[in-house]
Amino acid sequence: MLHAIKHGLRNLVTLTGRDGRKQFWLYAVFLLLLRWAVSTVATVPLMASTMNTAFTAARHSTDPAATATAVQANITAALPQIMLLGIVISLVTAAMLLSSLVRRLHDSGLSGWFALLPGVPYLISLAAAPREVAHTMAVMQQQGPGHPGAALHATNWSIAAIGWLALALLVAVAARPSTPGTNRYGPEPVDLDA
Repeated sequence: MLHAIKHGLRNLVTLTGRDGRKQFWLYAVFLLLLRWAVSTVATVPLMASTMNTAFTAARHSTDPAATATAVQANITAALPQIMLLGIVISLVTAAMLLSSLVRRLHDSGLSGWFALLPGVPYLISLAAAPREVAHTMAVMQQQGPGHPGAALHATNWSIAAIGWLALALLVAVAARPSTPGTNRYGPEPVDLDA
């Protein structure tokens, strides 16, 4: 796996040549784990603040509704920053995956332009995220903490479906079999584990 990661990072801006399936997927898993780790570390302060708010509110009030209101206010205040951070992390990891995806497409005999198939729906879902988060925050504030499922019912599931479509298209184009031997994009990629 380390060879695939090094290859992917060394060739972040190389849109020529070919990447084999194993090489691509190992690098993609690395980026997924990196994205998860950065997101988790970035949300630790929010979780600590939310827990602190909950414990403080619970100590100073016997009213569970007041505690829930304080916690919800804390989460609602942090959502815009978390959303912006999530979008930035998503764009950076997508950009890091792009060149490897283009080379993977080349390996299967396709033009790198086919990277637009999963890319366009992914960017649409990211562009819609701020509006969706704002809508969810408005519903949460309007309904109050006594209605925890209200935000779920108000979610625009078509935007989520577009994000899942992007993932399905990525898997479909990246899982195509390799072209044996040399093709118009270059020689067959070398197995990096050898």
